[in-house]
Amino acid sequence: MAFTESVKNEAKRKASFRCVICQKSFVEVHHIIPESEGGSNDLENAAPLCASCHDLYGGNPEKRKQIREMRDHWFDLMEKRYNGEINVLNPIEDDPNNYNRLKNKGIAVYHVVYDHEDFKTSANILVKLLQNTQKQFPNYERYLYLDIEGHRNKNGGFDHDMYELQKDFALGLLTQFFTEIHMPLVGVKNPKLQRNDMPQELVIFNNEKELISKLKKESRDKHFEIYPSE
Repeated sequence: MAFTESVKNEAKRKASFRCVICQKSFVEVHHIIPESEGGSNDLENAAPLCASCHDLYGGNPEKRKQIREMRDHWFDLMEKRYNGEINVLNPIEDDPNNYNRLKNKGIAVYHVVYDHEDFKTSANILVKLLQNTQKQFPNYERYLYLDIEGHRNKNGGFDHDMYELQKDFALGLLTQFFTEIHMPLVGVKNPKLQRNDMPQELVIFNNEKELISKLKKESRDKHFEIYPSE
């Protein structure tokens, strides 16, 4: 019997959908003690790991205690982050390896889009994360990691909101402000130097109709007319 979906989701969320060893995204939940050796299928025996760390450490019995300790440490850090006790964007200074990795490569900006988030909500969160990173760590290379929960259509692809978020918003707008962007749809590297002049005000609309409505309202105040294109 494997982990239930609820246990896997709880473990991933407690880890902010990152590997508890290296903090990379796109993880699977690993049994610290294998089922074949009597390991349970509850949260206490679950550790979210990326594919690389799973291959390197997952099958080594001598690493089990350390994996559990690193998991507990990372869970604790993420709980403090959610409670506002630490800054989500600060490098993790109490782990020299992680600190040096981030310091040498730049700043990782991570966001999980949940089922209840629409395009506008997700886009605004990404903009805010980018603005905060730019302000706190000016000129550092930035790496965006975007995970998406749910938001699938009947054919198994992404729904309209999440397809547009990745294709048009992230790739079309945000790429210029990051060194790399990693999403379920695609991963890209900015071929040019990362821009560091993200505006501090950016108005996002769900669709063209909402934009035209906003422009019409403003036009009435300013005594000019806005016409939608045919």
